[in-house]
Amino acid sequence: MVVGAMVVLWLTGLASQTWGQHDHTPWLFAAMGASALLLIGTPSSPMAQPWPVIGGSLLSALAGWVAVLVFPDPLLAAAVAVGLAIMVMVVLRCLHPPGAALAMWMAIQGWHDVSILLNPVALNLVVLVLLATAYNRMTGKRYPAPQHSQKPQAVQPSRASSAHIEGGDLDEALARFNGVLDVSRADLEALLQGASQAAFKRTLGNVRCEDVMSHPVHATRPESSIKDAWSLMQQHRVKALPVVDAAQRVVGIITATDLLNHALTATPAALSSKLKHWVLRKKDAGQLVGDLMTAEVSQVGSYDRMVDLIAVFSRAKLHHVPVVNQQGKLVGIISQTDLMREMAAALSLPRDDA
Repeated sequence: MVVGAMVVLWLTGLASQTWGQHDHTPWLFAAMGASALLLIGTPSSPMAQPWPVIGGSLLSALAGWVAVLVFPDPLLAAAVAVGLAIMVMVVLRCLHPPGAALAMWMAIQGWHDVSILLNPVALNLVVLVLLATAYNRMTGKRYPAPQHSQKPQAVQPSRASSAHIEGGDLDEALARFNGVLDVSRADLEALLQGASQAAFKRTLGNVRCEDVMSHPVHATRPESSIKDAWSLMQQHRVKALPVVDAAQRVVGIITATDLLNHALTATPAALSSKLKHWVLRKKDAGQLVGDLMTAEVSQVGSYDRMVDLIAVFSRAKLHHVPVVNQQGKLVGIISQTDLMREMAAALSLPRDDA
C-alpha cells in the first residue's frame, strides 16, 4: 500500500508536469495525497470509487471557486466552500473527504480563474484514478469495486449458511478479503449481528403459533373412557389428545405415554399383549380420561410467537402444547416435530430424505 501510493502520486505528478500548464498554478494539489490513500488503501470503499473521486473533487473545487467570487474574506470563503462542497457531494452521492480539503484550499488561495478546474484539477484526478485502477488490478484487488449486492446465485442451502458468526470467523474472512475496509472491526461485527437478528426476526420472529399448529385438533372429554381415547389416537394417528370441557376450554391432556405406562403397571402379561389386554379388560372399561390426564397443562395463544415455544418445550420437557384462541377455546395443537420442521424450513437447513 505504501509503495503503491508513492508510485501513483509520483506518476500523477509527472503527468501533470508534462501535460499541465506551467504558469503560477500548482501542478499537483495536496488533496491528491489523501485521495491516493483512499484509492490504494481502501479500494472497496464507496468514497474511493471513480465517481466520488472525480465528481466529488471537481464539484468541491467548483464550490471553492464560487465561494471566492461571492465572499472576499478568505476565512469566510473557506468555511462556505467546505459547507457547500459537503452539501453538493451528499446530494449527488459522491462523497469524497479530500474534496472538502480541495474546496478550502481553493478558497484560501483565492483562485478566480475557472480554467484551473480543468488543468490541473481534472487532469490530476483522471490520471490518479487511471493509475490507481491499474495498480489495484495488478495487485489482485477489484477496482472499481461493486457497491451493491451481486445477483444471488442458486446454491444448495447448507447448515453453515445459518451458523452463528464468531470473532474467529470474521477474522478469517477479513484475511481473505485482500483489502482494507473503511469500517472498524467492531462496527462490522455489530452490523453482521444486526443483520442476523433482522433475518431471524424475518424468518422466525414473525411466525405465529396459528401458522404452525395442527388443526382441526382431535380432543377428548374428561368423562370419556380410556378405551375411546386410545381408539381415537389410533384412528387419527396422534400421540396426544387435549382434554376439554363443554365450553371447549382445555382442562388437561392425555398422551399415548400415559396410556402405555398405566398399561405396563396394571397388566402382568407378556409385553406384546399387555396394552391390548388392558384396553379390552372389562374392569378398565369404565375408567375415565379424567383419571389419567395431566391436569396442569401448558398452553399458548394462537397469536403467540413461535419462538416463544422453544422455552415452553424445553422448560417443561413437553412434547405437545395445545393452542387456544382469545376466548380460551382450543383451536389447535403443536408438537415438537411441528416446531422443529418450521425452524428447519425457516433456517433453510437441508432435509435428509434418505
